[in-house]
Amino acid sequence: MSINLGATPLILILLITLEILLIIIPNFIASYIEKKSFKEELVDMGFSLSNFNIKRVLLLVFQGVLIGVIFYFIGGWILIFFVDIVIKNVLGTVFVENAIQNAINIEPINPQIFELVIIIVLQILIVGPCEEGFFRGFILKKINNKSNYFLALTISSLCFAIYHIPPILVPLSTIITFFGYYFTFGLLFGGLYRINKESLLPCSIAHSFFNILVLFF
Repeated sequence: MSINLGATPLILILLITLEILLIIIPNFIASYIEKKSFKEELVDMGFSLSNFNIKRVLLLVFQGVLIGVIFYFIGGWILIFFVDIVIKNVLGTVFVENAIQNAINIEPINPQIFELVIIIVLQILIVGPCEEGFFRGFILKKINNKSNYFLALTISSLCFAIYHIPPILVPLSTIITFFGYYFTFGLLFGGLYRINKESLLPCSIAHSFFNILVLFF
């Protein structure tokens, strides 16, 4: 049975808002362990524009929007590759159909205009920044500080995939079917984070616009 989080848009809005905990909880723990202030931990993640001028910020925002749109268009092909070509051919059509039936659905159903506006705003202000802050600015960077980048990228992408197909909510068939899709996007966002010298702005914008396009188009 599919978990339809979008059946009641207000519940979806509440769940989206709770993603702010992805920033608050890890940073409080890290600030306690590392003896840094909460603000210093945020800056260490990549939440800082102190070294950027207006032109640079606008370029990063434009880059984020552009990459978000590009990711949206290539996302369909990535999904087809893993689901229809790899998993379906290896494990069969019935396996994939069962996985899809039990997947988590976050598409809003019959939302009011104000609910759509709130969801879009929260995608930009909370979902993109908080998920990128946690998976890239926190997990990837903390591991990279102690190990090498490729190990950090792999672990952060693994965590990103599991977060979107949580084992406690979906069956193994759903995890196997959609793991490659989310893991690939974890790698892409991680690469974008590194290319932009650990600035979360373009990653967050790209992530937000990708989600908005997936939700509504």
